[in-house]
Amino acid sequence: MRYFIEFAYNGKMYHGFQSQPNAASVQETLENALSVLLRQKIAIVGAGRNDAGVHANQMFALFDTENPIEPSKMVSKLNSFLPLSIVIYRIIAVENEAHARFDAVARTYHYFIHTYKDAFLNDLSWHYSQKIDLEKMNEASKILLQY
Repeated sequence: MRYFIEFAYNGKMYHGFQSQPNAASVQETLENALSVLLRQKIAIVGAGRNDAGVHANQMFALFDTENPIEPSKMVSKLNSFLPLSIVIYRIIAVENEAHARFDAVARTYHYFIHTYKDAFLNDLSWHYSQKIDLEKMNEASKILLQY
């Protein structure tokens, strides 16, 4: 059986989404939790990947399991088992041909910049201490700054 998992994470503690040797990743953390709860080796395939320290407020991945699961119960179990930095929103049963990466219809990235020192924004935004010259920026960049 194939399932999509919808989740979010604070990437501060991770060296990106994708598993890698000698570094904590979101993928590895999810795979370990699913493997323990489902009592079988689980591999997930993400809709994308990102760099160290990057957060995701909505991400999708797929996993296959030999036995059917009750998605709402598994969401609750996973959320109680995972660290606070990862939250599971939904698990959805899908056709075996469905693919989290290749069937994705859109990807959106948000980049946040703050131009003043702020103790609460440092983990969520990039601190750029110089004045931003809006006249020299293209229209797309100006729109992002207004967000």
